[in-house]
Amino acid sequence: MAAARRFRVFEVLIWAALWGIFEATAGYLLHLLPVNIGWLIWYPAACFFMANAYRRTGSPASIALVGLLSASIKLLNLLLPGRIDRVINPAVSIVFESLTMAAAAAVLRRRARPMTPAAQAIAALLMNTGWRVLYMLYLLFLVPDWMRQISVISSAEQLFPFLVTQNLATSAVLYAGYLCRSIALRPLAAAERKLANALRMVPRRGARAIKFGAAGIMLCFWVLLDFLL
Repeated sequence: MAAARRFRVFEVLIWAALWGIFEATAGYLLHLLPVNIGWLIWYPAACFFMANAYRRTGSPASIALVGLLSASIKLLNLLLPGRIDRVINPAVSIVFESLTMAAAAAVLRRRARPMTPAAQAIAALLMNTGWRVLYMLYLLFLVPDWMRQISVISSAEQLFPFLVTQNLATSAVLYAGYLCRSIALRPLAAAERKLANALRMVPRRGARAIKFGAAGIMLCFWVLLDFLL
């Protein structure tokens, strides 16, 4: 039981770190583009990293923990000068994304039969809509007026893309990614097997130290990127 707990902790740390490093580097590059396409990438990418934590652990709780860790490190940006809504709001959205995905995983794992393609598409849309509705409720009831007035619920022109256009587009990306998951995960699974085989040659305590040391280095690198980029 203790070994299983350690294994889950490592997977949470490593996939949260990979997610953070991706967001920091991809975010910097996306901001250099003349068009705003970040919204089409952030949520599907978040789902990719959270889904891999779930794939490796089989626990819906690991999805929520990845999100909570990612949001916590995101809040470190409050130490830098700038508007607090640009830090707090993304952190809150990360928490909502992880909670809705964890809830969806907990419900779907109880199904005895595989879902039809139509049910899979509906599940992606419901999960995507779920975190957006939670985020809107957060903006409606939990933030000061000045944050609400510059948020996605400040006007119909802001709300419609967030709730409809972006929702449908990112849900379509999620669904396409789900259909192609066996192909997309093949190189990742091969790399994981090679790493597992290499670690088998190391004593158990040494392998554990290597894994957690690597996760710690990646987390520190993520924090450094957040402050620099």
